[in-house]
Amino acid sequence: RKDNMKYFIDLEAMQFSNEIMSVGCVSENGEKFYSLVQPKKAKKITDFITTLTGITYEELDCAPSADKVFSEFYEWVDKTEKPEFFCYGDCDDAFINSTLKHNITDFYGQCGLSLIKSNLKDYSASIREHFGINRSIALKKVVEYYRGETIIQNHNSLEDAIYLKEVYENSVNEVVKECPFPEYKSENNKPKIKKLITAERGNIKKEFASYGKAADWVVADQLSVGDLFDDKTKSKICNRIKKAAEKSKQYFGYNWIVENKV
Repeated sequence: RKDNMKYFIDLEAMQFSNEIMSVGCVSENGEKFYSLVQPKKAKKITDFITTLTGITYEELDCAPSADKVFSEFYEWVDKTEKPEFFCYGDCDDAFINSTLKHNITDFYGQCGLSLIKSNLKDYSASIREHFGINRSIALKKVVEYYRGETIIQNHNSLEDAIYLKEVYENSVNEVVKECPFPEYKSENNKPKIKKLITAERGNIKKEFASYGKAADWVVADQLSVGDLFDDKTKSKICNRIKKAAEKSKQYFGYNWIVENKV
């Protein structure tokens, strides 16, 4: 008997709140699970996410709750063998954490999401190592390499899970003699440059890894509105922080500085 059962999973989430809004999963045997998920915290979906995924808020408003979806998911997973979940990218863990925090109250729903979280592996890291590249490469790009043709990626969670299964099955025993993606090798292995956003006032100094995290702090510590803010409000705060830094002006009494960091 095998030690584990492999599952390939993709989660699509609301922008800013990170609540899971759809889940797609396919087992190594080809069995499929798919559902939209109704968000609780975010009261509307951004145009960016609708354009990316084709999902509207009207569809989400009629979707089953996270409790129901992940309770059914827990029942769907074959628990006679240890599950191993593969995702592509490092965002899914944040989506799971947000949904566990804001959307889950049912015991079996919590079991379903926690089962994924505790057995989740980011296969994009394995792909970078497999091809000897040091930059992130899109799933679409890897699928096209194996198929030898251009594909249209609709960012449907089940479709992306199936793509990932295809990539895994093609790459897991493949021997790469020459990297087919030389453009994804950073020159001289230079590390990726990241943004550092700093808010300063007197002896107070706050540092953030992104505009979004800075906006979260503004909302939580400066506005004190908690969960009442929406995606549009957060987007506006991000833009105002960026403009304050560009024009060397204060925002909420703080001087904002944006630096490039290795």
